[in-house]
Amino acid sequence: MEKKKRFLTLFGKALNVELVKMPGQIPFKMYQRHGYKASVVFYKGYDKFTYHKNILKGLRLILLKDEGKFMGLDKSLLKFLFKYGKKIDVLHRFHYSLQTMIYVILYKMINPRGIAYITLDNDLGSLEIYPHSLLLKHPTNFIRNFIAYNIIEPLFLKKVDLLSNETRQGTERLKNLYKKYANKFFYQPYGIDETFIKERGIRVKNFEEKENIILHVARVGAPQKNQRMLLEAISKVNLSDWMVIIAGPYEEADEFLKFVDEFFKKYPHLKEKITFLGNIEDREQLYNLYNRAKIFVMTSNFESFGLVMVEAGYFGNYVLTTNVISAMDITGNEKCGDVVPIRDVETFARKLQYSIDHPEYIKEKAERMKTHVRNNFLWEKVVDRLQEQIEMLKK
Repeated sequence: MEKKKRFLTLFGKALNVELVKMPGQIPFKMYQRHGYKASVVFYKGYDKFTYHKNILKGLRLILLKDEGKFMGLDKSLLKFLFKYGKKIDVLHRFHYSLQTMIYVILYKMINPRGIAYITLDNDLGSLEIYPHSLLLKHPTNFIRNFIAYNIIEPLFLKKVDLLSNETRQGTERLKNLYKKYANKFFYQPYGIDETFIKERGIRVKNFEEKENIILHVARVGAPQKNQRMLLEAISKVNLSDWMVIIAGPYEEADEFLKFVDEFFKKYPHLKEKITFLGNIEDREQLYNLYNRAKIFVMTSNFESFGLVMVEAGYFGNYVLTTNVISAMDITGNEKCGDVVPIRDVETFARKLQYSIDHPEYIKEKAERMKTHVRNNFLWEKVVDRLQEQIEMLKK
């Protein structure tokens, strides 16, 4: 009997929700679809981890004690790599960081035949500041920068096997930036777990069965999500019999909540129209919320991807979003949704009003979106693409 290959995601500090995002879903689906013995390494003590017990059965969660840093590297992860690196067939890490580069170099020294795979999870915004590398420059440590750019990054690019980016635009940009290693970069978006949905008997509602709900799911108060823009746009819209639901955990929310208080003083008639639900931990409950809504809105200033748009699209929501790097991929170049300039409140409000006033328009786009998501953004298809890349390395 052939020995099972080991796929391990080396992560570190994380919250439970990461298990149903890329850090948990990729190893889980590699186990489920391709028979790997899959694990993910998190630190204990930062959250109560539950999703691997009821949603990701078969994924092994390895919990380490956070022992702090050594020269900017996680001691616990270093010890783990030295102890188990030779047994890992595919090492998976996130982010184009100096830490990731050093972990990969060490792993390839310990296990030269192992495959090192990096999910970049990056909106490429740093390239606007330093266009020659995705690696962030240290503002004051020039010796560190010299070593990083002239020794560590070139060695990392030589050693690493695969690097994935979540958007087509980003992937092409990186291939052009790193021409010598262009063949190592590939497009791999985020996905949705259709198996989970089907196992729980969740039926996607028809447009006519849905409610007049405008839904927004994000970390509430996080500056990146720009929910001020959302509320300002709503204040310019005639909602008629529509309701707005905002769901998500509160993060850096003090200033935003002050803004919300002032907003409702200025527009008291909207208080009964806008509901803040807080965090929804239960995935089934969240999916049922998507299933009720007709319109999904996102007003972010930037995103590496924006998985919530894919989730909403799967459940037949019309998606209206700002032009984050993934917007055109997710909306099929606006065939399945609409994209407006970032921070453009007036255009966003006009598009939202048009959507409310023209149900046939949003119904048509929502139907296209359901097909688009099933063709491009299921986790099963995402990891099949990854396995294809791994198989190509063996040829």
